[in-house]
Amino acid sequence: MTGGFYIDVNLAAGKPSEGQEIFQRAPDFTAANVMLWSDEPMIVIDARTVVLGYLFRKGPPSVRVRKGAGEDGSALAAANGRALITGYWGGYVFVHVTEDGALYVLRDPSGLLPCYLRRSGRATALACDVTDLAAPGLGRVNFEEIGRILASGDARGRNTCLAGVEELIAGECLVVDQRSSRIERWWSPWDHVAPRKMSTGDETSQLCETISDCVGSWSSCFPSILLGSSGGLDSSIVAVAATPRSERLTALTLVSPGAAGDERPYAHAVASSLGIPLRDAPLDLADIDVERAVTPHHPWPISPIFKQAVGAVHRRLQSEMPTDAHFSGNGGDGIFCSIRSAVPLLDHFLSKGQRTGLGKTVRDISSLTGADIVTVLRHAWLRHRRSGGAHLPRYNELGLEREMLARIEAQGFSHPWLSAPADALPGKTVHVAFLMRAQKSLELYPRRSAPLHIAPLLSQPIVERCLAIPTWRWIADGRDRAVARAAFSNRLPRTIIERQQKGGPAEFSLSIYRTQRDRLHELIRDGVLAAAGIIDISLLDEPEDISWRGNAREQRILAFAAAESWARHWNGG
Repeated sequence: MTGGFYIDVNLAAGKPSEGQEIFQRAPDFTAANVMLWSDEPMIVIDARTVVLGYLFRKGPPSVRVRKGAGEDGSALAAANGRALITGYWGGYVFVHVTEDGALYVLRDPSGLLPCYLRRSGRATALACDVTDLAAPGLGRVNFEEIGRILASGDARGRNTCLAGVEELIAGECLVVDQRSSRIERWWSPWDHVAPRKMSTGDETSQLCETISDCVGSWSSCFPSILLGSSGGLDSSIVAVAATPRSERLTALTLVSPGAAGDERPYAHAVASSLGIPLRDAPLDLADIDVERAVTPHHPWPISPIFKQAVGAVHRRLQSEMPTDAHFSGNGGDGIFCSIRSAVPLLDHFLSKGQRTGLGKTVRDISSLTGADIVTVLRHAWLRHRRSGGAHLPRYNELGLEREMLARIEAQGFSHPWLSAPADALPGKTVHVAFLMRAQKSLELYPRRSAPLHIAPLLSQPIVERCLAIPTWRWIADGRDRAVARAAFSNRLPRTIIERQQKGGPAEFSLSIYRTQRDRLHELIRDGVLAAAGIIDISLLDEPEDISWRGNAREQRILAFAAAESWARHWNGG
């Protein structure tokens, strides 16, 4: 299965379109001054309107809208596509050209179909792969933006780390008309944070119904699915919701050194309870090349080096068992509001006042975090004094040049979702920040050459339902993601529902550092990021530290090396 799209708008007379060169055929859709090529599923609404990607009429039960939209056609074209926001969901890009030649391009609120753009006046190109909008070469890298990414997960905004290339953020619509090229926000998480008046039981059952509907709908689209299964809560929920409607679902758990790197017992418990096959595969240091860009098709260098080993496992399995899509529980922590601070107490107090139940929230936070009650109350008060409790960007200054970091801190947020309304509850500013972080570079591999990646928990109906659940309910009984746990308590093994800690590839990453320390240091010391004033290479000269602080330094060096190899690739080698 292949994918990808390219859209050219207001192309200069006589200039050939890059889309023609990329796809080696005539456009699949033309209207006025717009040409479009697509290997994504394409729903032709009328002569001026198409939807690229996967689209579902909102349920439950949700129904996929396929080629030839039938009764959905007039609704989809109405109001230049605004009806999509309330009545539909999926992983799509909507394209509409009005009779007077204005273009509307809407990216759906899940962000599951990437959409990047390059603008020069009214001439605009859009694609789901940045390699179709930019080529490696001197001047291509936006080094300041790399600094923002390395400084904070909250610092990412519309700009990518490639000069002149932007992201159309999920829920936004690009409008190009005779007067201007502008971006309008048609969907925002802040439109969905108001709690719905329902009992805790109804809240739980409706979340279960929504997740089952959305994940099941995605599962019905692909004959063969490979699910990354760690035995953690998020991927296990995807597994149980996908199984009833999937033709062939195979779970894969990756094994790395150390007890925390082997989660086969948990993954096996899930697979056995559902009756689905489970594969396991080791991560291999032989698959690591620290000088090779990990994901050069991403517009931000945020993929860790160990992902090279994950990609090698996927390629080997692809030769044994053809795969139409990779599924994962990615984003679950953020969507299910896995919060470990005192802000749910602030939310509860600001919403309900000193009513019965406030003491339970204090005890829940104490149980979840291990802090005593006095400490919880003190932290809530200090947080309220600092910013009214609202989320503020957190910066990691380790190894960054101070002048660059000072500029980044002075600029603050740049992502529109992080500009909270004045009456926003503190915990919801954290929840929305989690959601923003969950949408970073969802594509595992280029869509034209590998199976696409679906993170079904990011589906719009799931996100909207989770945003409306008060933060203190997410930590009920001292358990993180409590509502999601309760929703699937009767459908997953107890060992999964009660599991509080999760392993991962941290030890494998440290093995990469310890076996390739000299190459990593040389890569950074002589690199383009240090030359651009992003990295302070004195970090490399600090003595080794065997404590957890040493691990933090080693992980930071690995992140710098991944960014350096990406920057060298895009800088022309």
